[in-house]
Amino acid sequence: MSTTSRKRRQGRPAADSLVLDTRSIVRSPGAMTQVQRAAVLPSDIGVELMRIPEGSQVDLDLDLTFVDEGVLVTGTVSGRAAVECARCLGEFTADVAVTLTEMYAVEGTAAADGAEQDEVRLLDGDLLDLEPALVDAFGLEFPMSPICTDYGHSDCVNPDTPAPDGVSGSTEGRIDPRWAGLAEKFGATATDEGAE
Repeated sequence: MSTTSRKRRQGRPAADSLVLDTRSIVRSPGAMTQVQRAAVLPSDIGVELMRIPEGSQVDLDLDLTFVDEGVLVTGTVSGRAAVECARCLGEFTADVAVTLTEMYAVEGTAAADGAEQDEVRLLDGDLLDLEPALVDAFGLEFPMSPICTDYGHSDCVNPDTPAPDGVSGSTEGRIDPRWAGLAEKFGATATDEGAE
């Protein structure tokens, strides 16, 4: 788990930033403010075959609650992910969302001192950086091998890919797109094996 850098940020964050200013919360336990707005990702978030690209917009629907030693962030973050099917290599987009429950400790408190062991993040002065929490949350949420049918498609989006059992109508002369590069390089298909 990564914690917020201790290098101080200068100035107020941009209105569409993932960095939130907590000065609006009255510094008394139980004080709360809501954050409902769009933010733009400064970098890709996700895994190899499924990610929300840099520059994409995500929607924040969060509650920031001041507790004894910091700020508790709860709520959801949603966006649109670019997906590459692990079976057909076809590309499509899908709506995605994660639920966050993250504690950000104020420096100098007991919670901040044990941040690494207790998986607590750190506030950067009055600023709270959501990006590391989203990297972790979406990274755990996204499958390593997404397939089209998991995201509302009845079949793979690439029509040239055989059905999962290896048979999809007439296969004569068709090359599975996953192996097309090898066929081009070696000039042979699976049906040519053994032919003299």
